[in-house]
Amino acid sequence: MDRKRKLHYYKYIVKRHLNDIRAHIGQSKNEMEKSYYRTRYAAQLSAYAEALGIQERYLERFIQK
Repeated sequence: MDRKRKLHYYKYIVKRHLNDIRAHIGQSKNEMEKSYYRTRYAAQLSAYAEALGIQERYLERFIQK
């Protein structure tokens, strides 16, 4: 992926999707639901980090800004 496509992919797909999952974690009503969204978040974070060619911890740091 070239730099411009990576930026677009990050800005319009990755960041929004992961923030939506994080919002669901906060809105969860019970521990089972929270666990589901945490697992989903971790799996998606890993997949996106691999697609962008960066480490998960750096991607998570940028998402939280």
